[in-house]
Amino acid sequence: MSSLRLEGFDGEIRGHRCLVIGKESDWLSRIQALESESLYKGRSILVIHEPSRPSGTGSVPSALVRKRWDCIFRIRESFEAQILATYVANAPKPVRILWFSAGAQEIPRALWQKWSYAGVGGSGAGSDITLIGCSQSGEPLGCEWEAIFFPLQNTPQFTERVLGMRGSGMRSLAANVSSYLTEIAESGAALVWSNIDEKDSRGALYWYDPNEGSGSSSSEKLTKTEALSMLDELKGWVSKNA
Repeated sequence: MSSLRLEGFDGEIRGHRCLVIGKESDWLSRIQALESESLYKGRSILVIHEPSRPSGTGSVPSALVRKRWDCIFRIRESFEAQILATYVANAPKPVRILWFSAGAQEIPRALWQKWSYAGVGGSGAGSDITLIGCSQSGEPLGCEWEAIFFPLQNTPQFTERVLGMRGSGMRSLAANVSSYLTEIAESGAALVWSNIDEKDSRGALYWYDPNEGSGSSSSEKLTKTEALSMLDELKGWVSKNA
């Protein structure tokens, strides 16, 4: 891989728009890594975007709803999106949004533009709002992503198709790494395309650890015995300090 010179991704995705392609564990790993970096401050929000007609609604992965969220929004109509926008604007920062589309609907442009790094008009209003899009087959969800995280199991055709959606010039980036994808995956790494602080308008490809943040989910699980023990300790502390 010496001729490829593929560097590890060390970019800051906080405050940016990132598409994560894969399954629910891949999506959760990204947001759990962000939570850990922020010492669990701010708010983590799950958005379930449903079609206006329920008959077209896809199932929501159970792992998403089992995670502890500060707030869960189900969106169908525009007024519900407006409520979400108001909540995000007034919520303690940093805000982390995981967006799951249950029927391949596009994320409203009015929302993701407002949550861009510089905010609308470069005001900085969205600088501490991170949007993570959930994708299973590489659908872009109507958003102009600043980074795209590919799954561990990847193919040259898939990489070219996803990057090709951003323009014909992007296919050359995918072609540069096509013969190395198997070797990259065997090393436990995956591809990420980033256009965050890149000089080349096409962005650049890096490798990243797809398991980063996955260990956070186990620490969030609390058994009944542990919960009762914590309550007993809390009662004891209250009685001593009453």
